[in-house]
Amino acid sequence: MYIPEQRDIVYISFDPSLGHEIKKRRPALIVSNNGFNESTGFCIVCPITSTHRKFGTYVEISEPKIICGDIVTHQIRSVDYTKRSIEFIEKCDPVSWANTLATIEVFV
Repeated sequence: MYIPEQRDIVYISFDPSLGHEIKKRRPALIVSNNGFNESTGFCIVCPITSTHRKFGTYVEISEPKIICGDIVTHQIRSVDYTKRSIEFIEKCDPVSWANTLATIEVFV
């Protein structure tokens, strides 16, 4: 079974969701560290949207290979990856990763 690693961009299902929470199967960035992911069966993710917004909690993927869009840091979420059909896509580029961590640090 695939165990997600920090900086992985994956496809994962966000359903069920409520209100304005991100919905459906979509890409997400794994922000939790490898030890946490492996020992708990959970991972902490930021969803990725194809909608570009000029708001401080959206981080544009600066060097897209496969996935283009914005990392939605204000919808950070812990998910059980063993139950949500997770699928590896690619590694996040270092610039987008650093920008994501700096953005999360502002409100966490």
